[in-house]
Amino acid sequence: GAQHEIFGQRRAVQEGEGQRALVVPGVELPDGWSHAETTISILVPVGFPHVGPDCFFADAELRLASGVEPQNSAMQRLLGRQQRWFSWHPAAWEAQSNSLGAYVRFCEGRLREVR
Repeated sequence: GAQHEIFGQRRAVQEGEGQRALVVPGVELPDGWSHAETTISILVPVGFPHVGPDCFFADAELRLASGVEPQNSAMQRLLGRQQRWFSWHPAAWEAQSNSLGAYVRFCEGRLREVR
């Protein structure tokens, strides 16, 4: 897929199994997680940008440092492989002002909350 720079990181739009996702590797995680970094994948909905993204995915093996599964997460398939799905929703989506970059920052905010 197309490659772009976002916040100094490589990102790519990948497609597979009728899904399209923005994939952002190398997202740094604070202490309290089982890994120092993860890849975030954001399912791009049909109708984007008028329909906003909802939830996000991280590496399947990501857990809290204690080994416990993170709150509001489960295993789900995306782009042909199992990933850790986070049920984490923005309060509102404004198609004119919000972007995938803003949603990546929203996801990174959730990951700073080690729970």
